[in-house]
Amino acid sequence: MFSIHSSSSSRELVFQSRKGEYFQVVLKGDVEAIADVWAYTDAQGLGRLFQELAAYERPWKGEKGWQSIEGEFSISATCSSLGEVRFLVKLRGLQGAPEEWNVQVGLATEFGQLGKIAKQAMAFFS
Repeated sequence: MFSIHSSSSSRELVFQSRKGEYFQVVLKGDVEAIADVWAYTDAQGLGRLFQELAAYERPWKGEKGWQSIEGEFSISATCSSLGEVRFLVKLRGLQGAPEEWNVQVGLATEFGQLGKIAKQAMAFFS
């Protein structure tokens, strides 16, 4: 398990229960949701995203992201010139069902936290 804690709110994004190509994503805080994610063969790609972000020596321009093959989870990251990293997290559940749901939240953290997040992500996804 590993998590990303917001530096601006009580929000937390938790990655847990990895079994092969599947893992669970939990949003906690003022918005709560849980989704089972099928990474197919690209769970390492999500780990590489966090490694790529941690490799930057200064804030980057543009958006970096990853999406699961079935679209039940996506995460993207941007960084302000002052070093605030904003993750945009999207979860979907029950796709195609009458009670399909979608959740989209932002989660902010500091640029200096990316190394720790990347290390935990690589341990989780390897």
